[in-house]
Amino acid sequence: MNFTQLRSFHAVARCGSFTQAARDLRVSQPTVTEQVRELEATHGIQVFNRAQRKVRLTAVGRSLYEITQRLFGIVSETDQFLHVAGNHGAGHLRISSVLPFFIVGMLTAFRQRYPEIKVTVSAGNSARTLSSLLAYETDIGVLSDHTPDHRLFTRIHDSHAIVAFVSRDHPWAGRKGIRLGDLDGQPMVLRESGSNTRRVFETAVVGAGVAPKVVLEIESGEAIREAVVAGHGIGVYGEKSLPQDERIKVLPIVDTDIRLNRYLACLNERRHELLVDAFFDVAGELV
Repeated sequence: MNFTQLRSFHAVARCGSFTQAARDLRVSQPTVTEQVRELEATHGIQVFNRAQRKVRLTAVGRSLYEITQRLFGIVSETDQFLHVAGNHGAGHLRISSVLPFFIVGMLTAFRQRYPEIKVTVSAGNSARTLSSLLAYETDIGVLSDHTPDHRLFTRIHDSHAIVAFVSRDHPWAGRKGIRLGDLDGQPMVLRESGSNTRRVFETAVVGAGVAPKVVLEIESGEAIREAVVAGHGIGVYGEKSLPQDERIKVLPIVDTDIRLNRYLACLNERRHELLVDAFFDVAGELV
């Protein structure tokens, strides 16, 4: 087994391009192409379908990529450990989070304790966060309710209610709260179908026989807030997700407790990495 050949294969599979893989590895494209060809020739396999303009994995390639994701995840863990051990706490922690402003308190506490650690935060819904964890693209995920996965270690961090909100000039702006049934037939602005906020909300309204009218579907929480302010309809969001905004009126759903849990997650095999373990410890102290 040739590690350099596997590294080139893994980079091409991850990037979907020989050119981008060469850039990432800081070598020439012919070098990457030749290493992949040697891998295929040595083992009598084909890992990429090159008949199309975009490089695509074959069935063998997909299986090999699952293995190299684990392999290079361990390589990254080893490199991180040696870097941290040799630099008195220096290192890089990658976090993917639903609504990153959720975790500012955790980040503040973590950086106060470990000021030399570089932290990178990316945003995405729970489905994207899970995908990045499983692809070894992030170390820790902060996500809402999700389907259990045996590959993950998860811990509930906190819980909050889903609330409705309207613009200040909406007819409901004078109310203190609403009933779930009030939303029947009402125009609503919701998150995309991969959002757990939407999934939990829709489960509740279907169970109650309530049928709102979804007029807009937007991936961005900030854009949903702006659409509600512009008068497109009623929004729903986790109460801790909504920043202070004088343009909107928050309306608790008084007859139904619809809740979202927020979890910290990592791959089981990475639970006791130094930086992952340190972040879990700091976050646990904030609960």
